[in-house]
Amino acid sequence: MNHFSKCAVTAIFSIVALGANAQNLVHKIPADAKAVVTLKGDNLIELMSVKEFNTTFLGKKMLGKMPESVKGQTKTIEDFGINLSSVFYYYNQSNDSVSYNCVLAPVKNSGQIDDLFKQSDKKFTVNAQLRSFYNHDSTEVVVWNDEMLLFVKSSGKESYFSRPEVSKRLGLPDYSLITDTAATATDSVYVGNDYTTTADAAMTAAEPYPEAPVVRKKKTAVRKHKKAAVRQHKSGHHSLPKHKTSKKYPKRKKIKKAISIDEQPFKDESYAIVDTANSDSIMDENVPVSAYAQDIEIDTATINANKRIAAIKNKEVASWTKKMVSGFFLKDKRNSILSNKDFVKSIDEKAEVTAWIANTEKAVLDFMPTAIFKGINVLNGYGSANVKLYLEKDAIRIGSSITLSNEMAEAFIKINNRKVNKKFLNYVNEDKLTGYMAYALDTKAYLQEYPKLINRMYGSIYKDEADMATDLFSLLLDEEAVSKVIKGDALFIFNGLKQNEVTYKTYEYNEDNFEKDTVTKTKKETSPDFLLLVSTEDTRLLNKLIAYGVKKNVVKDQHSYYEISTLKTPMPLYFAIHDGIIFVGTNVDEMKQIVNNQYQAKVSAKHRDAILKSNFSAYFSAKRLAGKIPANGVTNPQQLIKTNTLLNSLGDIYLKSNQMKGNVFSGEISMDIPAKQENALKYLFSIAEDVEK
Repeated sequence: MNHFSKCAVTAIFSIVALGANAQNLVHKIPADAKAVVTLKGDNLIELMSVKEFNTTFLGKKMLGKMPESVKGQTKTIEDFGINLSSVFYYYNQSNDSVSYNCVLAPVKNSGQIDDLFKQSDKKFTVNAQLRSFYNHDSTEVVVWNDEMLLFVKSSGKESYFSRPEVSKRLGLPDYSLITDTAATATDSVYVGNDYTTTADAAMTAAEPYPEAPVVRKKKTAVRKHKKAAVRQHKSGHHSLPKHKTSKKYPKRKKIKKAISIDEQPFKDESYAIVDTANSDSIMDENVPVSAYAQDIEIDTATINANKRIAAIKNKEVASWTKKMVSGFFLKDKRNSILSNKDFVKSIDEKAEVTAWIANTEKAVLDFMPTAIFKGINVLNGYGSANVKLYLEKDAIRIGSSITLSNEMAEAFIKINNRKVNKKFLNYVNEDKLTGYMAYALDTKAYLQEYPKLINRMYGSIYKDEADMATDLFSLLLDEEAVSKVIKGDALFIFNGLKQNEVTYKTYEYNEDNFEKDTVTKTKKETSPDFLLLVSTEDTRLLNKLIAYGVKKNVVKDQHSYYEISTLKTPMPLYFAIHDGIIFVGTNVDEMKQIVNNQYQAKVSAKHRDAILKSNFSAYFSAKRLAGKIPANGVTNPQQLIKTNTLLNSLGDIYLKSNQMKGNVFSGEISMDIPAKQENALKYLFSIAEDVEK
């Protein structure tokens, strides 16, 4: 995307924060859109006015990035000609051959947009009331009239162009005939275009483009004469310099010219010559061999062939893009995204931003390279999803939900059929902790459903292997027995960071006899201070493991608790089994209080409900971590100051999952707004300002 296009897109997305509700262009979004992002200007204008936004660093940065010829004419973002009183949209429309990323914005003054393009020396065509701008290869398009502006960035899919019938029709290389040898026949590949691949370069070597002569640059070896130094013994006597023997250097390997498939190598070959016969001349050891003799080759035929392939693909994509854009502004009766009930259901007037995906499973397969998953369906059973951002007076909230298939929803309900152990609250002191994370799942149900999940993921291409693996898994594991040892609920409490004095061994060299001596030293290391609680019912296996560890001197029995004693442990670790709970922590005093029933707990109703009423919950207080990060030699002092400033400015953060409703699984993350802040939007800008300083 060129500089102007980047500025235009940035402006469109930023301007949305300043608009109020007027014409709504949602009916122009096609029904087959894969994803839609909605930005509500009327909600945001109540939180920050246009005038206030112009004075922020983002407003100044937007205007500052405009071309020099435009800066004098655009003193405010209102001069972009965009209607600041409506809703803005981004949507993706794609098929098996092309993907369109589109931005749809309302227009207030089309003349201002015309002037913006003219002042930027961007030529556009005019057809009645419709203006159109195309970039150099027509894969980026901006089209506008007096009502709306549409920006489209299109990109072809390699999976389509690699089909044999498509390659043959367009005159592209036949990808099915490419071998590893052919693919590696060239060392130089043109990478200036997204569509260019190494395979393309290898298969188009015989294209009828003139080949420029190979440019060769050679540097001769620099000879240095080292003067023999007169050496003096400790006794004070001088000795003549020793005879310098000829130092042997390996001859440089042959450097072959980069060739294409149908091209023959040159008969003459280049070498890096090293004179090993003259004892008075040696190569500088600090200079690599490549600096003495170097061949620089330009394979013009390959570069031209790659450009030709990219041009063919771009031409095809451009024709699709023009067709797609030409029908967009027609007043036809085609179905819009409003015919999709799931999208309509996701609309929330209170949300400032809403992102909706039609099908999560298909979206991952469409947007991720096929080579990554190789046919494995990671999100099999996951349907539509949405994420919503709420900027409120006292909090920032992000809610998300995803629709599951009937089979997947049934598995989720079984796995989440457990609550967090209430006894955990007896070992929580909210005055000490920096954060926590709690979860609860049914171990037995999870182990029973796990083979089915694996089958759904791998069954499409590894059905036989997946069936055998899952059967073996179920045969070897006794789900009932495992669920009694580890019931499935846990609580991780993070108390911050602390410094420990660590003993380690190193080596020092004796200058007298040049032998190394082993010495023991100490140093301070920063480690997390935490406590982990896991529910258990049957401790027989755990007791056997502990006894084995004590026998092997890996575990120290401290009577009521245990210490893990191994040099590989990065921090001191203590554990105990008490009150039907496995405790693992880094604070020995805290562990003693637990086993002696002396721990002082303190939990407010807010944290109590957060831990017990959700299958997953988390909390983090950034302010409590501020100032606890050690200023050691590795940490940049200025960066540490900025980090502490940022931590002090953040409010408390909460995460939670909600109960399943039908086939919909949902969750939420929120952050409190400090009392001195006016609202969430201005608070976000204040944080961004601090980060930019």
